[in-house]
Amino acid sequence: MSAQAGICYFDGRAVDPVLLAGTADAIAQYGPDGGGQYVSDSVAMVYRAFHTTKESRLETQPYISPRGYVMTWDGRLDNRGELTGLLCGGLTQESTDLAIVAAAFEEWDTKCFRLLVGDWALSIWKPDLRELIFAVDYMAIRHIFYYLKKDCVRWSTDLAALVLLSRDRFQLDDEYIAGYFANDPDAHLTPYREIREVPPGQFIRVSNGRASLERFWRFSTRSRIRYKTDADYEDHFRQVFRQSVRAGCAQTRRFLQS
Repeated sequence: MSAQAGICYFDGRAVDPVLLAGTADAIAQYGPDGGGQYVSDSVAMVYRAFHTTKESRLETQPYISPRGYVMTWDGRLDNRGELTGLLCGGLTQESTDLAIVAAAFEEWDTKCFRLLVGDWALSIWKPDLRELIFAVDYMAIRHIFYYLKKDCVRWSTDLAALVLLSRDRFQLDDEYIAGYFANDPDAHLTPYREIREVPPGQFIRVSNGRASLERFWRFSTRSRIRYKTDADYEDHFRQVFRQSVRAGCAQTRRFLQS
């Protein structure tokens, strides 16, 4: 997995270059294939790459979209062909996952998240609105942790790096610990009260120093599949299984070709 991290000051102060370098070093172990950074006064985003497909080798992150949105992406997009067909703007089968995701975000904003099939974690900075968005897939296979303070927000896909770089004293979260021993801690909790994780199927919007949680996917307990015969259920299973195998094979081919 690749790694991403960043910091945004709400009071407009510039990001300390020493802090930025420390952030890059802290997540470097996850990115043997280099990376990049974006700095604009009070906002900085860092990315460290671990290439697993040939397309990912063409990525430059942080990525700046045509509208000026700055993005870092750690993930795998399994429905590239479907999204490329829905979008216009010069996308091809050789386009990187992030280029496709960026085009989808510019087209549908946060509504695009429910269309992204795969394991992924995405950070977006919208300079015009001075707004940050953190989103993860519906199972939260990939993670984003964030630490919101009065004057800034810090985030990282690595919890240890976020804790150590903050240089603050954190309190243990009793609710998380109780859930951990019960094998079921709430998805938004971490071992520390002050640090939270983006829950599955949801995204965090940070604006004007405040964070709001919004859902883009929900498991439906009322949805039912009803067929007349066992053979119909068997046919449906075979169809879904074939789709899963095709997606897995495609991902394997991309990995071997990288």
